[in-house]
Amino acid sequence: MEKTKKIGFFKRLKMAIFELENYIQFISEKSGKAIFYSLKLVIILSFIIVAANAIFVYAKYNNPTNYLDNIVPNFVYQDSKLEIDKNDLTTDEKKATAEVMKQLSPSIKEIFSGQTYSKTDLMQYVQENERNIVIIGVAVVFIEGIFDLFIFWIMIAILTSFIGWIVLKFLRIKMKYSRLYALSTYASTLSIILTVIYTMLNTFFGVYIDVFDYLSMLISYIYITAVIYMIKSDLIKQQLELIRIATVQAQVKEQLEKEKEEEEKRKKQEEPKDEKENGSDEGSDKKEKEKSDGENNVYDDEPNGSEI
Repeated sequence: MEKTKKIGFFKRLKMAIFELENYIQFISEKSGKAIFYSLKLVIILSFIIVAANAIFVYAKYNNPTNYLDNIVPNFVYQDSKLEIDKNDLTTDEKKATAEVMKQLSPSIKEIFSGQTYSKTDLMQYVQENERNIVIIGVAVVFIEGIFDLFIFWIMIAILTSFIGWIVLKFLRIKMKYSRLYALSTYASTLSIILTVIYTMLNTFFGVYIDVFDYLSMLISYIYITAVIYMIKSDLIKQQLELIRIATVQAQVKEQLEKEKEEEEKRKKQEEPKDEKENGSDEGSDKKEKEKSDGENNVYDDEPNGSEI
């Protein structure tokens, strides 16, 4: 059995985006390799997201304390009640943070039960524990990025495989779903990368494209459709090659049989000739023997010298 050629991660990434004609190499692999590939890429993308967030925070706000000061509205927690200063909700970031704080209000009551806590206290705590908060924040963003991206990729791959299944039915090609899902995972690579880039642009610079989600999905659908058609073309080429090989083998076999028949016919024609030559040789030997016997008989009839 021929061993499957090992393909490195970056080679897979290049093939997934730029070399659709080589997707047929993924069919012979187990689907686990496609899942492991997606997990590797998700980890790399999550690391990029964390690094981009850190660069953005320090470039724009100099430190995490200033960052929190700009996204957290003024609030006071007193007598088991959270009060947010509505006049301070001047930015989208503060409005979003206020909504999160309202949702976390029950947890805040348990943490600060019977205490008074304000934004000033929060800023002071962040300044005193900045290093630990940064480490925790980076870990949370990194783990959350891995989880969210991996689940999102699985959903995209499932939807893409459904489109692939329709194309397979249309072309009358049979394929195991595990192989189709693996192809769909590779086919949705570009969509995942573009989604991450768009998310960062939207977060940091406010870039918004109304139909981006549909375009991202459409890219995956186009990829899987093109890949299946290329695989169909490769299968046709393989069938034509097999037919050509079979035809050549048939011609060679026919030629060998023809040569064998001619050889047998030639041998049959040579056999009577050999028998005739053998018969003529035997006849001449017989005549010579008879002649020799006749001469001997003549000499025997002559009288001896003692007789008158």
